[in-house]
Amino acid sequence: MFRSRDRFEKKVREYLEACYRAESPPRVTELADRLGITVAQLGRLYRKLFGGNVSDYLKKHQVEHAERLLRDTRLTVTQIAYKAAFGTRRTFFRVYRRVKGETPDQFRARTREDELAAK
Repeated sequence: MFRSRDRFEKKVREYLEACYRAESPPRVTELADRLGITVAQLGRLYRKLFGGNVSDYLKKHQVEHAERLLRDTRLTVTQIAYKAAFGTRRTFFRVYRRVKGETPDQFRARTREDELAAK
């Protein structure tokens, strides 16, 4: 199956890209179906390859995608919430704050300040 971390990560990233295009929140059950394994197998495989749990991994990558959009576009935070497949602005803020310890607006303001200071 997926003995390689790289192959597994590639499949997960492909899944996340599909979620971003569809602006549809990623789901562990959907990912397992796409990989042709059960949710339990996915959980065991993920723990074996990486430690931790799959849903945290998916959220971490969504936040990283959102940060690129916050930094590199002029999209509104609400638009970014959808483009990063969070489903709602509220979910985006809640997850972002849990993962990063600040709001998306705070991140955007800070990175813009850093950009101006570097010029």
